[in-house]
Amino acid sequence: MLNVLNIYASLNGQTRKVSREIERACAEQGCTVTSLDVAGQEHPYDLLAPNLTFIGSGVYTWLPGKPMLQWIDRQLKHAREHELIKPGSPRLPGRFACAYCTYAGPHTGEAEAIPALKYMEQLFDHLGIPVVAEWTIPGAFIPKKMRFMNVLGRLGDISDRPNAHDLSEIREKVRGLVLSLEAAMAGLK
Repeated sequence: MLNVLNIYASLNGQTRKVSREIERACAEQGCTVTSLDVAGQEHPYDLLAPNLTFIGSGVYTWLPGKPMLQWIDRQLKHAREHELIKPGSPRLPGRFACAYCTYAGPHTGEAEAIPALKYMEQLFDHLGIPVVAEWTIPGAFIPKKMRFMNVLGRLGDISDRPNAHDLSEIREKVRGLVLSLEAAMAGLK
């Protein structure tokens, strides 16, 4: 049974939908799950404790949202102060991460989401925690003045995304990831 940390930042609710689906899917697999909305979280979190950490945010000009950026900065400061980041970032056995983001990509599609994923992943890579999966999920623009872009971008009409199909895919991805990591960890014993 994995100990899972589910970290997210959601300005308009799209990433929160995905985060809740991740939490449910992990619980269904028998994992112990702690979910953390980083908005307003001032204190560092022990990222070395969980077996699997999910980290997710919406994408805003190719990067995670401001609450996630600020939270990552605080985590990095804490890690440096406590010498948790070592040269060569030696891998920690039994620790894994998965980064995901919701994005609209009106101009260049999924390519707009990749920098946000890589940004969030670097926190874990520096701590020696391998990132074993990264997921992008289309998410509609919610602010009224931006909704027109829900139908004009490369992705077609994303007005209802993430939808039930997207969330079902997330459930299956979580299930597969948890099962594969449990098998890998059993092999380490």
